[in-house]
Amino acid sequence: MNEEELWLYTLCKKNNVFITDIQTHCLYSFKTLVLDWNKKINLISRKNEENIWKGHIALSLSMLFKIDFRPGMKILDLGTGGGFPGIPLSILLPDCSFTLLDSTQKKITCVQSMVESLQLKNVKTVWGRAEDLNQKNQYHHSFDTVVMRSVSNLSNLLEWGIPFLKQSKGENIGQDKLSIAAPSLVTFKGAEIEGEEKAAKNNFRSIALQSIPLTFLGSEEFDRIDKKLIVATVRY
Repeated sequence: MNEEELWLYTLCKKNNVFITDIQTHCLYSFKTLVLDWNKKINLISRKNEENIWKGHIALSLSMLFKIDFRPGMKILDLGTGGGFPGIPLSILLPDCSFTLLDSTQKKITCVQSMVESLQLKNVKTVWGRAEDLNQKNQYHHSFDTVVMRSVSNLSNLLEWGIPFLKQSKGENIGQDKLSIAAPSLVTFKGAEIEGEEKAAKNNFRSIALQSIPLTFLGSEEFDRIDKKLIVATVRY
């Protein structure tokens, strides 16, 4: 186990997330693949390549420090880009099935190649626009959870993501972690999004929003991690 792998293993252990040596090594292999592909196509900012381990891979896994995803869940990574947060999450959640969607065909081609190289049997990729695919029978109301990076304002994310969620009742319950028992959308957001939250509540009155500060044991080691998780649940 190299220095970066040991750091991630320790971070996960601090936050009560179990990670094996095999999973840690798989994540490191993913890092190598992303950097190789990034020479050919812009999957992540070239300026941010040195920060990929913390700023992309570990940050993706930080969802698990705050949220409990149940085994058997169908999870959609909407706007996956270079495979974030979907691939890191899929490695640590082998009992969940993941669909990674992006509107840029070149990026999905890269992600599919990485999925095959990493032999991730619980992942499939889809190329297309969310606003088109979320109305197709194959995807409409088909997922337990939608995870997203902050690729747009909150109202847009909800408009694109909510139609993918299953229609079922339930509550988000938990203490140390938020246990998702109802179909929900989870997205990273910057800390200062009061205006976006207000607009989203006005635009989507049937949706309950929960804001979770992204602070955890070891978060002080991250650069500018002034973020939070937004969990949106449809109230049926």
